[in-house]
Amino acid sequence: MKKYSLFLVVCLCAALPLCAGNGVEEENTKKPSKWHLSYDNKYHVKFFGRISADGGMFWGEENQKVGNGTTLSQLAFGGTFFFGERLSGKFEIDFSNGNLLLLDNFITYNFTKRLGLRAGNIQEAFSMDLLNSFKDLSLMNRAQVVNAFAPGHHLGLQGVYEDKQWLLTGGVHFQKSMVLGNKENSDSNLKKGQNEGYSLTGRAVWMPQDEHKEKGLHIGVAASYATPKTDVGKDTDPKTVRFSQSESTINKIKFLDSGYITDVEHTWLTGAELAGYYGPWKLQAEYIRQGVNRNSGFANESFSGFYVQSSCLLLGGKQDYNNSRGAFNQPLVGKKGDVELALRFDRLDMNGKEIMGGASNQYTAGVNYYVNENLKVQLNYYYITHDRFANANGEVSIPEGQSGNNYNSLNLRLQLRF
Repeated sequence: MKKYSLFLVVCLCAALPLCAGNGVEEENTKKPSKWHLSYDNKYHVKFFGRISADGGMFWGEENQKVGNGTTLSQLAFGGTFFFGERLSGKFEIDFSNGNLLLLDNFITYNFTKRLGLRAGNIQEAFSMDLLNSFKDLSLMNRAQVVNAFAPGHHLGLQGVYEDKQWLLTGGVHFQKSMVLGNKENSDSNLKKGQNEGYSLTGRAVWMPQDEHKEKGLHIGVAASYATPKTDVGKDTDPKTVRFSQSESTINKIKFLDSGYITDVEHTWLTGAELAGYYGPWKLQAEYIRQGVNRNSGFANESFSGFYVQSSCLLLGGKQDYNNSRGAFNQPLVGKKGDVELALRFDRLDMNGKEIMGGASNQYTAGVNYYVNENLKVQLNYYYITHDRFANANGEVSIPEGQSGNNYNSLNLRLQLRF
């Protein structure tokens, strides 16, 4: 295992001198959207949307067969509204696969140009990878540790301070963005008198960069204190949490699954982020630790994981860093489009003292073809390994003396955005 990790690190380091040139075309600038409407220079409305269709094939499974398939990974539509200089709003809805999922749906009041307050359905300020918008990902799937632990969208109140080098975000958050299954879970537990639960989440990012944003650095830390929420499962015992993650948009088998962890007093989530970009090249890495504090009679648990990834544009484009999110946008490309190569190694370990949810390593290589700023084609290959505890909470049978279910996968995505 060590030799594979060393090989990936060498590849990432080798990409830096190869990609460090600044051959950026003059046309690599953002143009005003045709979907941007304004009235009296004070009131602005801008609509946006995206459609992503995925296909995947899997082979080499050692124990559990993983079925090939296709899916509509995202069908989202939204808009941003500006009412004068201080008040604004945003809504975004995802209709993928017949589900209705609320994404960003909030209002913002700016006290000054640097300080603002949001209220509504907001993405908690945790994990650079999660705060990279789905449409801007260099690889088709987020890292395993992010899918397993990062909190995502919740109703709440969030304050934001931003200047040229600092981004400070903190908020209090409540129930999860509801889809049908989550709502049924939450309603069943609320009827029994279980409290909804809350989380206190904060993030600090230092982001020094040159005047023209050709190169920059990102160093971030984040933490979240949370009490158990009511949407974990239907008719579950009070104070229950669960952590799991799907390894692709096609494969819904959650090989890594902690199962229901009961008698939880609270959880602690901490993370560290490091990233940098220089012209066409970028590097991004995170370490995340999930702590579970249980009541007397049960051992406290601790799970963790990390990832490191790098990508480089080949035809003159440049990476685009978003100061307001502390994350990357889709790269800026010229009229002739661009090609991007990407690599990632990530590890997730959900084996604790008493809870054995499994561990895995994933090696991913991808190529992105940006036909233009609206159309992207992504092709990803990944190889994933599991230990014997990665059995989907007992649903996958692992023969005695064998490791977990290792397999290969090839995935294709077509994404249209406007």
